[in-house]
Amino acid sequence: MVGGENSFNPKNWKDWILQHEQESVADIALRYGPKKDFPLADLLHQLKGRQIAKQKLPSWYVNFEVVYPDGLILEQCSSEATSSFKAQFATDKTVLDLTGGLGIDSLAFSNVAKKVIYAEQNERRCAAAKINFQAFQKNNIEVICGDAETLVDEGIAKDIDLIFIDPSRRSDSGKKIFRIEELQPNVIELKEKLLRKGAHVIIKLAPMLDISEGIRQLPETFRIDVLSWKGECRELLFHIKKGGTLPQIHCHDLDGNVPSLTFDYYKASQLSLSFSEPKKYIYEPNASVRKAGAWKSICDQYPVSILHANTHLFTSNEKINFPGRCFELLEVMPYKKEIILEKLAGRNAQMVFYNFPEEPVKVKKKIIVKSGEPLYLFFVGLHNVATRVLLCSLAD
Repeated sequence: MVGGENSFNPKNWKDWILQHEQESVADIALRYGPKKDFPLADLLHQLKGRQIAKQKLPSWYVNFEVVYPDGLILEQCSSEATSSFKAQFATDKTVLDLTGGLGIDSLAFSNVAKKVIYAEQNERRCAAAKINFQAFQKNNIEVICGDAETLVDEGIAKDIDLIFIDPSRRSDSGKKIFRIEELQPNVIELKEKLLRKGAHVIIKLAPMLDISEGIRQLPETFRIDVLSWKGECRELLFHIKKGGTLPQIHCHDLDGNVPSLTFDYYKASQLSLSFSEPKKYIYEPNASVRKAGAWKSICDQYPVSILHANTHLFTSNEKINFPGRCFELLEVMPYKKEIILEKLAGRNAQMVFYNFPEEPVKVKKKIIVKSGEPLYLFFVGLHNVATRVLLCSLAD
């Protein structure tokens, strides 16, 4: 168990963990299950934790003093990339992380905040958090154990500048959930008490949530950050405050030097799309832009046109710095197997589908192409024709 005088210490098991780190956790459980006097549950948590942390939490992975209290917590916790992004809102502030979890966000906040209060109802996670914050030599984080609703009623949010909430996206039965009214703690009920305190509140919501539905249920929203990382939308951050209106949406790709896109949620609906046939360059918006559905705002802010209202690819004759990937158009082809294979001439290509009437599985069975870059085959519908195939290469 984490905590206590005779607690499990991962440092004592370092060699064993390193030896088995690349193996399946399920296989290890079967192999060592019959052994007595063996801290199997703790070791399995460590193995799974390190396997996930290697990509998601690199600084945790290299720190052998870190304890992973359970497996479920690792599924929902922030990556270091997204937690570092959130830290910008905590500079010189007193921060309350009301759903502390593994402590990734609290740790990131502590790098710039005056003080961080990590609150968590699970005692095991609280014990692990104390160990982990010491492992990172953080002295400005206070750990408090208790459920969010009770702690707020008891006044924990007093004199707080920033409140962060990452409600659980698991039901009591273990099923994944994403609707705001189903989450725990219930942020719709809790927000009234928090907003009375005058603090800036950030609520992390599931990427699956419909943004317009989130705004409807959280009308105090004044800003939304849509975060993508490693090609996927990872987090929706709803910023709320008393009297917040007319939210701005900020789409960020945390992987590199891709520009962010910012637009006014309500004003965007007043804009129009600009249509065009494919030109020299084809642009694929990043995952955060796709999640936000910012097609009209892209046409408004960049010198590009869209290929079709439901084909979310853009085009221009001049190469621009775009919030997504840029491709050079090599060929526009009809959807005919012999023509496509002739143009490929045996080369590898990635097959991508946007607004195409035939299912990708059927297309891939019909046209067998070995997957690989830098060539791409975009199977698309254009503004004036139902099916076309764009042969492109990744632009430098």
